[in-house]
Amino acid sequence: MTGKTDDSKLLHDLRSKCSSLKSAAELYKDCSAAEKKEMLALMKAAAAEISAALARLEGAAGPGTK
Repeated sequence: MTGKTDDSKLLHDLRSKCSSLKSAAELYKDCSAAEKKEMLALMKAAAAEISAALARLEGAAGPGTK
C-alpha cells in the first residue's frame, strides 16, 4: 500500500469515528439514566479510537509534524 492510500484509509476511519461520536452526542440528551451511562462508555471508546487514529495519522505524516 502506498503512503497516499494509507492516509486515505486513516482519514476515512477518522471521519467515520468522528461521525459516530457526533451522532452519539446528539442522542445522549434523549437517553434514560441507564442509557446515558452506556452511551457515555461508547463515546469514550470512540474518543479513544479517534485519538489513536490521529496518532497513526501523525506518524504517517513523518518527522517534524508535531
